[in-house]
Amino acid sequence: MQEWVWPTLGTAVCAAAACSLALAFDTSSFKTLLPLLFLGFILLTATVFGNVAGMLGTILAAVIFAAFLFEPTFSLGVKDSAQRSNLIWMVVGGLAISELLGASPKNGQTRSKPT
Repeated sequence: MQEWVWPTLGTAVCAAAACSLALAFDTSSFKTLLPLLFLGFILLTATVFGNVAGMLGTILAAVIFAAFLFEPTFSLGVKDSAQRSNLIWMVVGGLAISELLGASPKNGQTRSKPT
């Protein structure tokens, strides 16, 4: 049970940051670039809380941005092609960053090193 505490906490922090930024950038002209800027926060989440938190936080942030930041609001569909493209790149980049640069699991297991 304890091995899920850090990933859950990291995912919650990532979701809270995505909600806050979606509200703050709602009327901004930079909201199209927000998913790409959020990659830095995903990197921070993955290095502090682990790669699982980074992956789950990436997916949850993408859903939050699609539903609440981009038109049509309250829908997972994104009308603008630039916004949709940046959201896809955030998901691809966030998952890759989390897997490659994320912290090892906190439960004492280590990743096997290739020989």
